[in-house]
Amino acid sequence: MKRPAVSIILIWLFFLATDAYAWNFFDRNPAEIEISDHNTVATLIAMALDIDRVREGHVLAYVTREEFQKIKELGFTITWRANQARLKREALLEAARYPGNPLGAYHTYAELTDELHNLAAAYPNICRIESAGQSVQGRELWWIKITDNIEIEEDEPEFHYISTMHGDEPVGMELSLYFIKYLLENYGTDPRTTTLVDETEIWIMPLMNPDGYEAGSRYNANGVDLNRDFPDPKKDESSTITGRQPETQAVMNWAFDHTPTLAANFHTGALVVNYPWDVDWDDLPGNYEASPDDELFIHISEAYSVWNLPMWNNAFFYHGITNGAAWYSITGGMQDWAYYWLGLNEVTIELNMADWPDETLLDGLWEDNREAMLNFVEQAFMGVRGQVADSYTGAPILAEVRVQGIDHAVFTDPQVGDYHRMLRPGVYTLTFKAEGYESVQEAGLVVADGPATVLNVMMVPVSDPALGTGGGCFINSAR
Repeated sequence: MKRPAVSIILIWLFFLATDAYAWNFFDRNPAEIEISDHNTVATLIAMALDIDRVREGHVLAYVTREEFQKIKELGFTITWRANQARLKREALLEAARYPGNPLGAYHTYAELTDELHNLAAAYPNICRIESAGQSVQGRELWWIKITDNIEIEEDEPEFHYISTMHGDEPVGMELSLYFIKYLLENYGTDPRTTTLVDETEIWIMPLMNPDGYEAGSRYNANGVDLNRDFPDPKKDESSTITGRQPETQAVMNWAFDHTPTLAANFHTGALVVNYPWDVDWDDLPGNYEASPDDELFIHISEAYSVWNLPMWNNAFFYHGITNGAAWYSITGGMQDWAYYWLGLNEVTIELNMADWPDETLLDGLWEDNREAMLNFVEQAFMGVRGQVADSYTGAPILAEVRVQGIDHAVFTDPQVGDYHRMLRPGVYTLTFKAEGYESVQEAGLVVADGPATVLNVMMVPVSDPALGTGGGCFINSAR
């Protein structure tokens, strides 16, 4: 009677160790799919799989048992893979049961919360903590704001880093903490850091998916991949929070109240900067999908990767960058939503090949990424900037700013009226439009390689009685 029981236990332990049978309540686990060439990925994308990464010769996707069988029936070689990130987290917890340091060098959600509050308390003049909202299970989504006049909205670009929207990818969370401390500790003594803090409004969300992180899961507590949950420029008609996950809604609502210029979100599983578009506009998976600002995106992506030598020298991606759709297309991604509806230049940065690397590697990863993270923020200063105001009252105006020949708009911050249009060096024509005002056009605007050209615009109301039905404008430019 004992023999069958022992066999059952041994079989159960085998499946648990290989993670082939350790189904969580999301009913998805990682599987490796062999591919003959990159074009084969199109078949898998058409199945709407949750693809995590594509490498030479194989794809890693999170699939259900039913999807696993369908992929097998299509003739692919598919194999369950251990969920290494979850196993790593469990090993850390087990190793720390008695010493009492739950995740070693990695922070738990509670530890992260305490550290962020302590930093905000230690540097109140340049640092503030606030919540964007709560996760499914009620955890706060913490933002850290760093700038010189912490309570004042100023004429300066807004920048943000967001990390760990996939809960089993915590490297970006830790690098965000390194970065926050670096800015705070070096402000006032290091000229470069001081300039960044004085001239930029920097926001950092180290952990967008705290529930997933606490569970060691890619998904949030409702089993949703948050980087597939944003409004999609191809399939959605509008940018609405209706039907979105609480974490997605919180980030969207925060963005609606701000006017960010440049941003990045951090992941792991590869070593590359991924730039728009991610969406497959032409229904030909694997094709390069260039955005209107393709040249700009290549530049800012390389501005990050060039300072991260392992990324820059990546054998799979030239210069450590890739167009999203050319790698593998997704829908509902954060960066496409940000660019399409907000006018925000955002990229996705994959920081390490392993989702959850050993904690002893964190210091080295910070050294690899410190200069890249600083240099990337500085890209927000390029192009053309200024303020748009009512010509009679001087009040700031919510206006749309367009560049001739680039089918993409950015918007002014209605509180200050400032805009920041990132552009590569060249000569441009800009058009300003606002409800109730005559349009303004400025041609022959020279943008150099360096600090942004300044172009301030005063717009005349359409209903100005002194001008009858016509309008006009005043332009104040400094170059």
